[in-house]
Amino acid sequence: MSVINHTNGFSVAHELIYTLKVRDAMSRDVVTVVPDNSLREVQALLRERRISGTPVLDNGRLVGIVSLEDIISALDHGHIEERVGDWMTTNVVTIQDNMPLHRAVEFFRRYRFGRIPVLDAGGCLCGILTQADIVVRLMEELNHIAEEAARREIALLQRAGAPITQGQEVTMEFPVNAGDFDNAGIASARIKAALKERGIDIKVARRAAIATYEAETNIIIHSIGGAITARIGAESVTIQAADWGPGIEDVEMALRPGFSTASELVRVMGFGAGMGLPNIQKCADRFHIESKPGSGTRLEVEIDLHPVVSDGGE
Repeated sequence: MSVINHTNGFSVAHELIYTLKVRDAMSRDVVTVVPDNSLREVQALLRERRISGTPVLDNGRLVGIVSLEDIISALDHGHIEERVGDWMTTNVVTIQDNMPLHRAVEFFRRYRFGRIPVLDAGGCLCGILTQADIVVRLMEELNHIAEEAARREIALLQRAGAPITQGQEVTMEFPVNAGDFDNAGIASARIKAALKERGIDIKVARRAAIATYEAETNIIIHSIGGAITARIGAESVTIQAADWGPGIEDVEMALRPGFSTASELVRVMGFGAGMGLPNIQKCADRFHIESKPGSGTRLEVEIDLHPVVSDGGE
């Protein structure tokens, strides 16, 4: 995942891949084969369905994947009539359907695969995800956002410039449970919506949403639970994240891009890239973190709601 900074900004598409889940983009109509199918049968199937690979199931369980490259290799060696089970890739990288979509983007960047099988909570194949699936889903969401924006613009014009009220200070609290990927993003979405209701610039709202999401994810992965608290005032939004985790031994090291203490299981799931805290820090105008081994972690992010934009000296 690329480093977030103020220079490259925060696009709508960037925000969407944090909000959407893998199941929102995956194809559910999955073409599959079994180990006893011949490679020639698979060749015909791939040609007929215009796809470049397919999962291999044995008694309903995923045991491998066979690709067009496997077919070509078998043809080159004169083995096209042999069993799929003898040529398929058995060390299959998969992703769970409740993972955030940006983890799938990381998978594609890391492994360079054309497709990734998607498993449900029970470990059963429930879909297949390609980079094209992600693009199509993002385009659908962007089209929906554009339509909503057009409707809001019409409504604003009809109101003939009615002033936007800043409102009183608001405090929002969200419990975060360990391992609860299904609800990851709720706090960030609610905070962003509250900022938009106040007429805050969308770029500022995105920074707050992304910082909150990264904090939520850290609590879900690295602790036994915690909470997110947001205070929206007239000049700034303050986001606090507190967890009941093991704490961080070396905070300075943890703030370095790429540093991670995540377990192998977490890394296999697509997390633990070591960019969570650095991304939070880059989203913040002011950042503070306290952590001690055995005492959990407390971090605070403050983002100005009306930042002064430099004209570059022109």
